[in-house]
Amino acid sequence: MNTLSLFYLALTSVSFFWGTSYAAAKIGMYELSPINLGIFRAILAAVLFAIILAKMDRGSTIERKDIPKFILLGFLVITSYFYLHYTGLSYTTTINAALIIATSPIFTALLGAALGWERIGTVGGIGITLAFVGVSLIITNGQLGTIFQSATLLGNLLLLSNALVWAGFTLYGKSLLQKYRPFTAIAYIHIFGTIMLLPFAFFPTKIAPLPFIQQVTTISWPTAGAALYLAILCSVYGYYMWYTGVARIGPVKTAVFSYLNPLFAILTGVWLLGEKLTGYTIFGGILVIAGVYLTNQYKQAALPVKQHSAYGRVEQYE
Repeated sequence: MNTLSLFYLALTSVSFFWGTSYAAAKIGMYELSPINLGIFRAILAAVLFAIILAKMDRGSTIERKDIPKFILLGFLVITSYFYLHYTGLSYTTTINAALIIATSPIFTALLGAALGWERIGTVGGIGITLAFVGVSLIITNGQLGTIFQSATLLGNLLLLSNALVWAGFTLYGKSLLQKYRPFTAIAYIHIFGTIMLLPFAFFPTKIAPLPFIQQVTTISWPTAGAALYLAILCSVYGYYMWYTGVARIGPVKTAVFSYLNPLFAILTGVWLLGEKLTGYTIFGGILVIAGVYLTNQYKQAALPVKQHSAYGRVEQYE
């Protein structure tokens, strides 16, 4: 096997880790509340990111004037994201979660168009329509009239809001991802976001009546293993390899591997957690992936109102 084949295998492993992160989170929430699992993962990953930054020869520092931007991005993609993501996941299936989160490029395109930064052409419009039809089928299991009676409605809506939060992060963070190494920017964003989560770790609140510092003392090794899996393999290794891929083979070829994420999520949800895969979920998932693909194709083909670097593409945090 040549070097390039090994590299493609490494990128496939990133998709595997990101796709299976939903099942790992479900396991972690057997004993930890959603916010406390997010805190555990964030702290572990932030420590590793800090160690890597300290060992980097260059490109590991940021300018003081950019710190407020990093703080805002950290709040969006770590502080609020983890809470929405894991709370939503606790109310729905890993299959639903993976397919709904996959729509984040759709929200990015819509938000970019609303801000006048992107154009939505015919192909983009078709892609967006297909994706939302697919999400509707997934959420209702084909029974559109019962959408507000679905047992997983709250979780699905939280994950949709999660996708919207990520869209805001993607658009706002493009300038920093142009200015700094993407991995460096992600590391600092993660560290700042983790710092803002720390008060929830020590003091009881409405969203975490039992703070992390108390709950973590009672967890078992499977829960700790799930948090380590999420922090080391999904956060640090995942982003390191992903942006290595962007630098080596380009953002377009690297992005193709992201379409494997829902597949791995579905397989682990069915096999590991015993979740049911219905025909409507399969069909809805196909529409979502097709819609996202068409939207991404349109974004690559159309001339944006504002030019952005190839490094501006940020994949969904898993």
